[in-house]
Amino acid sequence: MLLRPLAVAALLVALAVNCIPRGAHAAAADFAIPRGHFYTQASGSNGPNGFALVDDSAAPFWRWFQKLGGVDALGYPNTNRFILDGYLVQGTQRAVLQWHPDTKTMAFMNVMDYIHSHGLDSALQATYQIPPPADDSQVEAGLTFAQVANLRTAWLSPSPALKRFYLADPYRIDHDGLPTSQLVDDGPFTVVRMQRAAFQLWNEAGPSGIQAGQITQVLGSDLAKKLNLFTRGAITPGPATGGPLAEDLPSVQIPAALTGYQYGFTVEMQQGHAKQIIDLTKQAGFTWIKQQIRWQDVESQPGQLDWTYPDKVADIASAWGVNVLFSVTGAPSWASVPGADFPADPTQFASFMAQMAAHFKGRVKAYEIWNEENYATEVGAGNINPGAYVELLKAAYPAIKSNDPSALVVSGAPTPTGINNPHVAMDDLDYLRQMYVYQGGIVRNYYDALGAHPEGFGNAPEETVARHAQPGFSNDPSFFVQRAQQYRDLMMSVGEGSKPVWLTDIGYGSNSLAPPAYAYENTINEQRQADYLTREIYYIRAHWPWVGAMFIWNLNFQSFVPQTDEKWGFSVLRADYSPRPAYLALKDMPK
Repeated sequence: MLLRPLAVAALLVALAVNCIPRGAHAAAADFAIPRGHFYTQASGSNGPNGFALVDDSAAPFWRWFQKLGGVDALGYPNTNRFILDGYLVQGTQRAVLQWHPDTKTMAFMNVMDYIHSHGLDSALQATYQIPPPADDSQVEAGLTFAQVANLRTAWLSPSPALKRFYLADPYRIDHDGLPTSQLVDDGPFTVVRMQRAAFQLWNEAGPSGIQAGQITQVLGSDLAKKLNLFTRGAITPGPATGGPLAEDLPSVQIPAALTGYQYGFTVEMQQGHAKQIIDLTKQAGFTWIKQQIRWQDVESQPGQLDWTYPDKVADIASAWGVNVLFSVTGAPSWASVPGADFPADPTQFASFMAQMAAHFKGRVKAYEIWNEENYATEVGAGNINPGAYVELLKAAYPAIKSNDPSALVVSGAPTPTGINNPHVAMDDLDYLRQMYVYQGGIVRNYYDALGAHPEGFGNAPEETVARHAQPGFSNDPSFFVQRAQQYRDLMMSVGEGSKPVWLTDIGYGSNSLAPPAYAYENTINEQRQADYLTREIYYIRAHWPWVGAMFIWNLNFQSFVPQTDEKWGFSVLRADYSPRPAYLALKDMPK
């Protein structure tokens, strides 16, 4: 596999996080609970959050965890229980335990095969250099399992060290499955993919003290969690009273695509600062960027496509292991409604999105279809129409999926407003209600995550119309972060509870020279901006498990707009790319 020069360093950083030498694990940070044990080590944050393994009336996970080798063999639990393909499962770092009630046994799920079946091989290859599985179905047709095992084991023969390592464990097939790829020399290491893991033989010294000749394992369950195939909400156990535990760990259905708390910045990839923007994103512990792409900038004339700028964004981000959300807006004049830049014909927009998805397959993970479409500025006065927007989604969704099935489609986030004026805006909650009513709720077939822009204005994230401190910008629910809960209530009422909400812009502005319509920015100093942003994220994590990604609006807009622009105050970096307190607070926040 050919790599761009930037990719190798990013890969080594990623591997340092995901590879654990056999037998290595962190110091204990766990405790006994009735009929089980509670672990915090793989919760992704400090404090009491973590995951419990218990024996109860549903399944004896704790007993089987110990029987199968405990922490040394499986690593720490990294998920709660959930239902996957009809089985009750629970993730550990090295394996996903799968309960079979008919035989009363615990099996290991073929998690790397599951990643393959969900079309995420390109993500594994781009970020971790794990090759896709080989297709030997014709060669293996009619063979017994033992014959297939011998055939696959022979794939390891070019590396005697890897083959010895694999055969040294008499239960290796049970633990890690069979090889599913040939050996691939990727420079720093030689890698082979298994059904439940991947092994790397390092050809040179690697990160985190890895030595040449050392074999490391890429943890299949941890990878699946990073790819957001599993539910990941950590829990806090009840008091260890010794009482029954039959009901305290309910199984939950795995949410739809790409759920789990993820963090990103809305950015503008400025010339000469692209690498710096990605570095600052990664230094903050964030894994996503959102970049707005205007159709008119790519296809100013029909059929004449110029991907130069979006290519720059996608290439630098993917090379360094950062996920990309493109927010696509701005129809060109030849394809827009009169006097605005909203598409006149959804099929023309669908054609553009099909070409975009094909062009960026493997480099762009998600697309947000339009932006604040309940606002006349984005669609044109008199063109605010929930049905017209549903038609746009109906056209764009299959166009994207047919060219990149793994891409996530996020519905355009409405702007929070209590106004109902066809020449200005439509109340965001009313807009969503009408979207769900249109054609009997057909919109439910055409998005993977609901986009939202819950803005707090000058109000703290926990506040509401009934309980707030600031006197201004507070007489309507749209002025509060809590507006997102109303979105969720609506989704539940129409049967869309399995889909996540993506907060594609959240932020607080701090600016003493803000324009009059954003006067609340004058009431928020930089320290309060930092406090409100982190409090908002902590609130979301404590109360809203249905939220997927959160994108901070914005990272670096101070570098190209004047202070009198309302966007200036929301930036968490200064014009010279030095950090404001909000950036430092987000960076220090446990993820």
